[in-house]
This record gives sequence, structure tokens and C-alpha cells, in this order.
Amino acid sequence: MSIEQGFAIRRNGTCIANVEIPCGTTGFLSNGMVGCCPNGLACPHAYNIDCCPQGKNCTMAIVATPRCSNSSWDLFDNGGYFCCERGLKAYNDQGTNICADPGKTGPGILLELIKAGETAVPSSSSASSTSTTPATATSAPSTAISSQQPSQDSGPPIGAIVGGVVGGVAALAILALLAFLLMRARRRHQNDNTSANPYAALHQNQGEELGGREVPMPHQLDDTQMTYEAGEGKTRYAYVKEMPAETAPVELPAGEQPPR
Repeated sequence: MSIEQGFAIRRNGTCIANVEIPCGTTGFLSNGMVGCCPNGLACPHAYNIDCCPQGKNCTMAIVATPRCSNSSWDLFDNGGYFCCERGLKAYNDQGTNICADPGKTGPGILLELIKAGETAVPSSSSASSTSTTPATATSAPSTAISSQQPSQDSGPPIGAIVGGVVGGVAALAILALLAFLLMRARRRHQNDNTSANPYAALHQNQGEELGGREVPMPHQLDDTQMTYEAGEGKTRYAYVKEMPAETAPVELPAGEQPPR
């Protein structure tokens, strides 16, 4: 809805208080209607009640481009332009312009509508508040949906990932500890064998020093072991015994030979 210079409206009785200003009665009948202009405009005594800016006569301008001073009013013509409230019918009653309800039969001739008024549109402030209110009301559910969305579409939770990493590190630590204990047990077993058989260790060390060649180890012959005599290449068997420690050595006579 816009307010501008244009033609006045016809009302039955009085103008709307604090919204319109009265411009006097119209027509030739005693029950004629009142002409009204929107606040802020003046109605000079001119052709068919015009609504013009203060101190100006705009009759020629609005006759050239007919329009109502309030864009929501309907424009009619009866030898001169005038306006009625949107939806009302206009009649010519003995030369007087009358606006009546559509359901009522007018006292005169029905006039043709020249230009329909615009539908009232809410002001920018009311429209913005109306459009903002639903957005504010629906913002909470949309936030709730967005906050629930990650739980449905996200991947594995962080707790599960951290637990898996910690479990893997613990498993590696246990395997490393088992390997260390196994190597330690093997080394201890080798040390025990070496202390129980020092000649084996010595043989092993000498074998390593001599490039892997076998070296006979010193040991005491038992009484059934064969003895070898150099010379004829024959093998002689003899019981080799060690003299007891408490027996004194005896010298053989000069003419006797040891048995062979």
C-alpha cells in the first residue's frame, strides 16, 4: 500500500480518525457522502476532491494519470474520478457518487470499476518479523537433527580407536618380553652346560682356534682300553693300570725283561 497524490475516497458518515482528514460532503443530496484524504495530504477546493501535497494543486497531474491517493482503494468514474473502499460497489444516485456494500442494491446506477486497488501487503517490519519467527522456532529442531547426525553417519568412535592402539602396543610389549626371557633362558642353559663339562668348552674353544680340526683331549685310560705300540704296527692289548699311590716303586732285576 502506498500513499501519494490522487483522488479522495467516499465514506458514509465520517473519515477514519487519525488516519484520514475530512474534505467535506459531496454531491447534491442532503445525505451525501464525505470525501476523505490520507493524513499528510491536503484537499483543496477543486475538481471532485483531490488529495495533494500541502500548498500545491495537483489536479492536472492526477487527471492525466488517474489514481487513488491510497493504492488499496478502487477507482471509479462518474463524470469525475473518485474512490471507494476495496470491494465496495459505486453508484450514481441523482448525480451523487455513493459507495455501497456488494450485497446491497444501490439507489442509483451501478458504475464501472476503472482500476482495482492493490491487495494490502504487510509492512517490511511486520513481514520480517513474521518470516523470522518461524525460522527461530524451527532452528532448535534443525540443530537437534544436526547434532544427532554424526552419531549415525560417523566412523568408529575415538574410544575404540584409542583402545585398539593401546592394545596393539601392549601386545608388542608382551612379545618383546617373552623373546627376552627366552633368549635369557637359552643363555643360562648354555652356561650351565659349560660349567658342568669344562673340557667340552675347552675343546670347543680349541676347535674354533684351529679352524675346526679335532684335537684330542687329555683323559685317563681305563684298564680295558687298547694300547698301540710303535714298530711292527701291531696292536697289543694290555691292561693299563695306575699304581696305587701308597705302593712304593720296585726296581726290576737287571736280567729280567718285562713281559710282552
